[in-house]
This record gives sequence, C-alpha cells and structure tokens, in this order.
Amino acid sequence: MPLRPNENPAIGTAGEKLFKNTVGRHTEVLEAIKAHFNIGGNFARAYKTGTDAGKSDVVLAFDDQNLISANVKAFAAGFNQLTRTTISTFCKQFGIADLQATLEAGAIRKAGRTGKFIADTDSDAVLAGFGPIAKKIVHYSLANLENPKLLVLYDRGANKMYLYDLADVLANLDYTTTISTRGTIKIGEYVTVQRKGGNGVKFNHISKTSLSHPGNNLQVKMKVKTFVQNVDPIFSYTP
Repeated sequence: MPLRPNENPAIGTAGEKLFKNTVGRHTEVLEAIKAHFNIGGNFARAYKTGTDAGKSDVVLAFDDQNLISANVKAFAAGFNQLTRTTISTFCKQFGIADLQATLEAGAIRKAGRTGKFIADTDSDAVLAGFGPIAKKIVHYSLANLENPKLLVLYDRGANKMYLYDLADVLANLDYTTTISTRGTIKIGEYVTVQRKGGNGVKFNHISKTSLSHPGNNLQVKMKVKTFVQNVDPIFSYTP
C-alpha cells in the first residue's frame, strides 16, 4: 500500500523499509539487478543499515559475497532534500570560504523577505565559485564516500519503486550551473542549492534572520519526480 503522509524522516524510513521488505519478493527485479551488476549468486537477504552508513540505506546481499547498497528516497511532490548543512560547514566542505559572507547575507535577506537568496550583483561571483564544484556537490549529496550502487526513488502517490545505477546517474547528469530569476542556484535540470527555510514554531525562540536559525541552513534538493519522468531506470516495480 502507498505510504501515508507523515513527517519527512518517518516517510524516508518507511520508504527504506518498504524497499527492504519487498525487493526480495520480485524475481524479475532481482534478475535485473544481477544482470546489470554482473552478479552470479542468488539473493540472500536485504537489510537496513542505520544512520551510521550515511548514504547507504539498504544493502542487498547475495550468496556469492556480492553486496549492493542503495540510497532510497521516497517522494510525493517530487522536490526532495538530498542534504542540508550550515553555510559555514558547506563553504568549508567545498572550499568556497570566499563566498560564505555572500551566502549568509543572502540567507538573511531571504529570511527577512528583503530580497532573493542570490542577488543579481552577486550572480557572477557565485557562478564562478559553484561552477567548478557542481559535480562534487551533487556527488556528495547523493553518494558521499559510501557510493551506493543503487539509487531507489519511491513514488508514494503511484506506489512505485524506480531503481537506477547511481554511478551512471552521476556520470550523465548535466552540471551546468545557473541562477534562477528567484535567486536559487541551479545545477543542471534537477538539482538546486538554496536556503532551507521552514522549521516552524519549534524554533520561534530564534530570530528568523539569525544564522543560528536552522531555516538559514543550505539545502541541496533534487526534482526527483521530473528526473523519474525523464530518465529510464534499470527496473521499476510496484511493491
């Protein structure tokens, strides 16, 4: 059955469990995975990894010692968070300390509704900084050091799992960097970098224009619904 709407972490966990619990029931799915990754053994089991495994949410084990890890993401509206962090941590991670003040000013401006995230006057500098690291940002957000072999996208509304070779996805994405008219940093057709926003009443005690407010973190997001519509998977199935 499709998942019921819930808080984002619960939705993500439920999607991971659904993939873990159903993939072994579908011989055609397992055969497609085995053929794609040249696996000779038989499927043994699937298990969840826990938060310590980073981008690897579920592992498929085969009796010839092959392990296929998967990054699983459930979606409904189709615009999903890949990762989030503070602006200072992001700039340190990707070596763009010279842009930290620009990004922080943009987050505060957006939070205070006094302008867009990336101002027109900052566009050239931001594009010059983000262009060379665009591929690194997307790889970090989808694969990090764990490098799962599968990207599994679960369409909650259609109740359908889409399985992709993550290395192929990363190799074939467009990493052209642009800035939208609303001041959002865009990487190709599917990925954006933007102020996170939100966090509601839980953080009402922190000013919305303070960098300490989680809404002023940076968020990397992906238009997963559009991606699924445009890119053919290894296999798709109804759990």
